[in-house]
Amino acid sequence: MALPLTSHTRRYTWPAVLIGLLVRCTSPSGPNPPSCSETDRVTVTTASSLTPTFAWSPNCLVDQVIVEEQIAPSAGGPQMRWWIKSRTTGQGTAAPLRYGAVPASMDELLSAATLVTGHYYTVIVSSGTTEIGRVVLAP
Repeated sequence: MALPLTSHTRRYTWPAVLIGLLVRCTSPSGPNPPSCSETDRVTVTTASSLTPTFAWSPNCLVDQVIVEEQIAPSAGGPQMRWWIKSRTTGQGTAAPLRYGAVPASMDELLSAATLVTGHYYTVIVSSGTTEIGRVVLAP
């Protein structure tokens, strides 16, 4: 047998429903950031380690992340060491991103090579095919 809704019961029902919706619509990391646009410029940061984590600000969904080893032009020039690309343009990945970890929204076009202490690498993030930020990494 269902209990009748009284004004007292209704007064507490709406706040409970609203709290339930808020909890369901949020995640511990917050809502997904917007997609980056090709006119955006982001500041890329990383810690110097052999398994670095990359971040960019403002945080937005990037479509490509490329890590290139800086090699002298006489030895062949920059060489890609890792390349991931969004499965769908505009729905890539947000920061932070750990080197070698491939988010579900991304495809790995070149698997992550082992980074070498003392070598220099450039981390490039792109929206579509346009570079919007870069940083040099020296693990």
